[in-house]
Amino acid sequence: MTSKQLIPVAGHPLTVYGLEEYKALKVKKPVAIMFALHGRLQNMSKMEDICQALCSLNNNNTERHLIVITFDHPNHGGRLVHKPSNQDWGKNGQGNPFHAQDMWNMYNESSNTVSLLIDVVEDYLFGPTQQSRVQVWGVMGFSMGGHSTFVAAANDPRITVAIPIVGTADFLGLLTARLNASSLPENEYLPQKFQQVVKQKMSNLDHRLKNTKLLIISGEKDKLVPGFYNNNLVKKLELTHSGKKGQDWDFIIVPDCGHEWKPLMFDLSRQWCQKWMLGTSTSRQAHL
Repeated sequence: MTSKQLIPVAGHPLTVYGLEEYKALKVKKPVAIMFALHGRLQNMSKMEDICQALCSLNNNNTERHLIVITFDHPNHGGRLVHKPSNQDWGKNGQGNPFHAQDMWNMYNESSNTVSLLIDVVEDYLFGPTQQSRVQVWGVMGFSMGGHSTFVAAANDPRITVAIPIVGTADFLGLLTARLNASSLPENEYLPQKFQQVVKQKMSNLDHRLKNTKLLIISGEKDKLVPGFYNNNLVKKLELTHSGKKGQDWDFIIVPDCGHEWKPLMFDLSRQWCQKWMLGTSTSRQAHL
């Protein structure tokens, strides 16, 4: 069982996996850090199994030592301030009328938090140093954490590895379909001003991810976040990504899988981290 510690960083309680094992190394290796983001209505403890699975890679005498960090999304877990804000529109609109705005802001704030933590977290983990020990930064997430993963990797060039699981890059497409299924008026629940904000911030996503070692995983039977909402991005990546599909990036549909974790998702994530975080050197600059 890999060690875990609760470490407060700039007002964010982080759970850090694998730090004690790194400190116990007689010869310090370079480090790879993966941020693991949970789903809506969950908390960071729900990512423990995948964190443990990834950190077990350190037993394979890898080139780098992997540390995995989790934290709560805004208004989740220890940061909960208003529970109704985490709910959806509900039947006949009797739930949260600001479901779209709330979820958009929550997962975007988490993507920003990843970048802010990259700025400073090494000092909290290793003590102030003049040079970075981290050679590879990654982010992964489940469901809403998967949405965050797309945004974090697109916005921060330091993040070179990304694994969104049952998440989507097409937030507006997903929410519009849910709205139509609920027969709710678009002008009330997805106003044009809000849609324009989303479109602007999600524009040119394929170009912004073109050098990312991106592994998109969806469930074949997922009705909450169907994998086909990633099809448009995947088609664009086939033209714009600097690497080869199936090697440098991939889109995998897990058979007989709904909106849930499956063992294959653990295996795929471990293999991707082994290849791109703990093996050969990974940097965006090398592909420019």
